[in-house]
Amino acid sequence: MISVETSLKLMVILSSIVIGIGASHSILISSFYVFAQEYANPIVYHLSSDEPWRATVAISDATTLLKLGHNVTLLLSVEGVQIGVMQPHHYLGLDMLTGNVTNFIEDGGKVIICEVCLRIAGYNNSDIIDGAIIGKPEIISSLLTNATVIDY
Repeated sequence: MISVETSLKLMVILSSIVIGIGASHSILISSFYVFAQEYANPIVYHLSSDEPWRATVAISDATTLLKLGHNVTLLLSVEGVQIGVMQPHHYLGLDMLTGNVTNFIEDGGKVIICEVCLRIAGYNNSDIIDGAIIGKPEIISSLLTNATVIDY
């Protein structure tokens, strides 16, 4: 019997091979989606930056894996909390990124915002975007149990 990790690698390889085959592609993607939902560990994208390039890549990657069926959470800390609030500091020009985070939530992704970081940035719990969650210690602890963390 092969491991879950080996199976996941095989699914990724097969999906890239089958991309141009048409109907077979949709069957494989459906199988991959079921596999990702059932066997893969949760994935946490930890974003500690409000730098637009870094934030765009993190949100894009998280959205892609979410659409492949993974259980994906975006964890915002340090300067990253700026993209999880309704009114980020205007001089940062983050409105488009905040919209991408909102779309991520609407697509079924979870967003957790570090409460301490939020306060340090000058925001309150009521300032976060709809659907985001304040990251209290017990929530963060539960989130990180058995998760794969990708840090940006």
